[in-house]
Amino acid sequence: MIAMDSMFLTAEEIQTLTGLKGTSRQVGWLRIKGWRFELNATGRPVIARRYAEKMLGCGPEHETVQRPNFGALRAA
Repeated sequence: MIAMDSMFLTAEEIQTLTGLKGTSRQVGWLRIKGWRFELNATGRPVIARRYAEKMLGCGPEHETVQRPNFGALRAA
């Protein structure tokens, strides 16, 4: 089970992602770039970690899957 605090990007990670410190500027950057996010009760953007990994081209759905070579078995 994933801990709730690791389910979402931290405020520091969002700052690194956007390159911006101010919440309103981060929200503006996220909107311009087309990122999906929610605003929490304090007005800060909340981004799911899995979504961020997907947007950045990494994560489980981008890992190479090794499949058996059934053709090699038929040739034997």
